[in-house]
Amino acid sequence: MTLLVDAYYTIGKLHLFCQDYASRGIDLFPYVILADGCSATPDTDLGARLLALDARRLLRRFALAATDQRQRVIQHGRLGERIVRRAARQARDLGVDTTVLDATLLIAWCRGETVYVHLYGDGCVAARRVDGTVIAIEIEYAENAPYYLSYRLDPEREALYQAAINDPATAQRVYCWSKTGVTIRHEPFDTPILFSFDLAAFPRVLVATDGLHSLVNVETQERLDSLAVAREVLDFHDLAGAFVQRRLREVLTGYRQQGVFNIDDIGVGAFVNLDEEADMDTPTTRGTFV
Repeated sequence: MTLLVDAYYTIGKLHLFCQDYASRGIDLFPYVILADGCSATPDTDLGARLLALDARRLLRRFALAATDQRQRVIQHGRLGERIVRRAARQARDLGVDTTVLDATLLIAWCRGETVYVHLYGDGCVAARRVDGTVIAIEIEYAENAPYYLSYRLDPEREALYQAAINDPATAQRVYCWSKTGVTIRHEPFDTPILFSFDLAAFPRVLVATDGLHSLVNVETQERLDSLAVAREVLDFHDLAGAFVQRRLREVLTGYRQQGVFNIDDIGVGAFVNLDEEADMDTPTTRGTFV
């Protein structure tokens, strides 16, 4: 299997600086890591980078150890705990408060012909089937307040968080869009969220921060739905080089011409199984591949 992987992040229209971060690579196996700092907390651009870089360092052992779905569920919390505690030590060494780690984290990697996705907080996941149809998944939290890994560092902050979201037993909402409509699932705030996609059935897999759902028409104030945006971003016309960066820029430029802007920062990564792209000419220069 020839696999392409790429990632990119960009600032939102209402932000003075970008609080998202994206990392991708093929060290041992292809991976994409995205982080999204909280706008209400100072210096979370730093925290997002610390979490993402620590995740990159710790992912290898986790991905090799978690060989089935049951083990991945068990290890999900342990991986998050190790990442945030390592990042907290680094934050203290830098002389900053550990609240800089108020950031969501999304980790995706490929082993064999399967892409595995783990989320710590909100975010978006989409995939395109061989027949061209797209599914999109969005994870949201009550009061627009994700459950950050940093809350695990401070029992008092975690208790305040649970009080603020009213009903912790249903605070996490998982939306799934497909050609048949949308389904909504409610989960406790700390339920592990993980997915897997067979690249033979879904040759294009997209992961994104919640900024993918922040595209708003400035005249009507209507927000574009995640499925429509995911379709656009997954429609890679050229898989050469930095194909995610190029496609996201094209999509956002097209939307701006229609008066639609991403209010929030956006971080995006994608995996493409080139062997299943039979209807597309093979690019002479590919993206990162294995």
